[in-house]
Amino acid sequence: MLRSSRMKASLVAVFAVALLASSSGYRTASAHQVDRSGAALNLVHPGHLTVGSDTTYPPMENRDASGQFVGADIGLARALAHAMGLKGAIIVDNSFDSIIPALTTRHEFDVIMSSMNDTPDRRKVISFVDYMTSSESLVVKASSSIHANGYGGMCGRTVAVESGTTELFGLQAANKTCGNKINIKTFTKDTDAYQAFASGHAEAYSGDLPVGALYVKNSHGGLRLAGRPFNSGQNYGIGLSKHAMALHQALIRGLRKIRHNGQYRRILNRWGVGGAAI
Repeated sequence: MLRSSRMKASLVAVFAVALLASSSGYRTASAHQVDRSGAALNLVHPGHLTVGSDTTYPPMENRDASGQFVGADIGLARALAHAMGLKGAIIVDNSFDSIIPALTTRHEFDVIMSSMNDTPDRRKVISFVDYMTSSESLVVKASSSIHANGYGGMCGRTVAVESGTTELFGLQAANKTCGNKINIKTFTKDTDAYQAFASGHAEAYSGDLPVGALYVKNSHGGLRLAGRPFNSGQNYGIGLSKHAMALHQALIRGLRKIRHNGQYRRILNRWGVGGAAI
């Protein structure tokens, strides 16, 4: 009698689970089975991870000669999407100074991957999944008399920088202690900031170390770093809505997977930023 009651209870439970699965759309075949539409993640484009990025920041994110998105962040975004069981990543170009409102207010993408430092102020607005270390640099002409290991050494100088960046905030903070103020020239695109410097409208350009180092390398001796790179004290983070808890966990699992299978390190090494791995 007792065995018969248990069997009946088991059949009822199985029927209830099957009914719930059919009505809710959840799969019961395996806990590890992946829904490639990403329905549980509430994605902007089902089946794809939509990524906001200011693609003016080589070697992290930019367009190649054919107009295709390339760079370390782009490669990582695509690898993460597949590791999360999705079909791929969609890259959306967006200026850096408006990229957080585009995520949080206009919901134009699921995440930000744009060499964005995970800072306390930004954490008040969005969440982060950290994936690389971050350092900053100052680039000057090889013939320049400027030698500086930080923004405090740029008092009285003219510096070109992208708006909305940690570099801009660092320059502004340094200016509070400068007797002879830094002349800060801001630009919506990082490439415009660099071009202003390259054309002689600024004495220095400031950007993250991978970007500054690439400009120095490609100058064939025409440029140099003003001094040692300096750590901002933050990592690069994948930015996402504070409410996207399922997506947050999926990103953590995806990052863990590509680190374990070696994709993470291969992508960073391909773009010359392997030293920034965490």
